[in-house]
Formats: sequence, C-alpha cells, structure tokens
Amino acid sequence: MTLAAVLAALAVGVAAGLLAGLIGIGGGVLIVPFLYFFYSHPGWFGHPVSPGSATVVAHATSLFAIVPTSIRGALTYHRSGLVVWRAVWPIGVASAVGATAAAGAATLLPSEALRVGFGALLVFSGIRLLRWREGAGEGRPGHEGLRLSLPATAGIGLVIGAFSALLGVGGGVVAIPLLMHVVGLDVRQVAGTSMGIIVITSLAGVVAYGLTGARVEDLPPLSVGYVDVAVGTVICLGALLSVRSGARLNQRLRPRGLALLFGAFFVAMGLRMVIQNLGAV
Repeated sequence: MTLAAVLAALAVGVAAGLLAGLIGIGGGVLIVPFLYFFYSHPGWFGHPVSPGSATVVAHATSLFAIVPTSIRGALTYHRSGLVVWRAVWPIGVASAVGATAAAGAATLLPSEALRVGFGALLVFSGIRLLRWREGAGEGRPGHEGLRLSLPATAGIGLVIGAFSALLGVGGGVVAIPLLMHVVGLDVRQVAGTSMGIIVITSLAGVVAYGLTGARVEDLPPLSVGYVDVAVGTVICLGALLSVRSGARLNQRLRPRGLALLFGAFFVAMGLRMVIQNLGAV
C-alpha cells in the first residue's frame, strides 16, 4: 500500500468510527463507498483488485473493519447500561444465519433492486423518527413490554444478517428502526443494542466471505478469501480511535435530538441509495 492509501483508509476509518459510535451502526455506509472508489483507482492507491471481485472484496473488507469497531462501541454502551442483551443474543444468532447465507449468494444476486427497496425502507423509517415526540418509546423499567418472541427475533435477525452481508454494512441501519418499532426499545437503548448485534452479524459475514473466496484468484495481497486484511486493518485502526468519542457524544444528547439525528441520517442515506440504483433496476 502507498502512503496515500494508508492515510486515506485511516481517515475514512476515523470518520466511520465516529459515526458508528454516534448512531449505533457499524460504519459500513461510509466504508463501502470509499472501498468502491479505492479499488477502482489502483493507479492512485497502488492496490489493484480484479474488477470482477472488487465489489465483493469491498463488502467483505468493510465487515472485517466493523467487527472490532462494534466490539469497542458495544462495550462503551454496556458500561452505561444501555445494551439490552436479552435482545442482542437471539437477534444476533439469527442474523449470523442470515449473513452466512447471504454471503454465499452475494456474487449471484443482482443488488440494484435490493438497494432501492432498502433505500425506501430507510426513508420510511427516517420519516417516522423525524415525527417522533418526547415520551414515545421511553420508560420501560426492567425491559418490560419488549417484543422478543421467537418469530420476531428470528425474522429481525435474518433481515439484518442478509442486508449486512449483501451490502457490506454491519446491519445497524436495518437494526435500529426494527429495534425501535418492532421490539419496542427506548431510543437511548437502540444504539448500544444495535452495536451488540452488529458484532455477531459482521463476524459471521467475515467468516463466510473468507471461506467462499478461499479459492478465488486475483485477490489483493494479504487477503483471507475475499477479505482484504491489509486495508481492513488500517480502516479499523482509524475507527477504533474515534468510536468511543461518538458513543459518548450520543449519551449527551436528548432523546428528541437522537430521534432527529437518526431520522435525518436515514432519510439522507435512503434517498441517496434510491437515486443511485433506480436507473439500473
């Protein structure tokens, strides 16, 4: 890797870690677009990847960087008592199943229509959050009233895992609205709980991508299957520097401020995803 490649990957990691800690996502929404650009400009970064493998390598490498980032973020929230582990474990196990299955199909399925539908879901969820009012979704002492039945947790987990592996994100952009609107978590609990789920989801995706790409040629040096360990490690180092700062900032905001932040983020990302992919459907 050139010095420019290292500095660019490190800077993106810092930005992704801050966003991950603040919002409760893995940071893949920033990492994946950067890796698309990174692998399509080997003359700039000195890191060639075959065009046929670049998209899958970007997704797998993003998940690799997300694993330690989400671990540190989840531990930060756990120390403040903001991770609902009763939700993390069943949803996380189901998401691991979904991520493993989706990683195996990632090279076979067209992604444009899926991304348009996903973008629409984000816009819908963002609008609901922007209309959220103080007192909604708060005050469940002892986590009473949470919807954690097997059908609910299994369904949520499978959806999170599938989107995570197919799009190279940790799954938080899917997990957060589902944790709020289906499970019924308080808005202050969703970021930490989401990061706990992301640990399991992204780890399953990394293992699956490592195995499915084990015999693929023309992959970057120091790759394990489709996972570009060299680039992923640099991004991860940057993210680890900033994820705790993002989590601490999250805990200083009022619930209404968090809802507005989540809502604006989802609407912006959803519209961006729809616009970018609608013409290819």
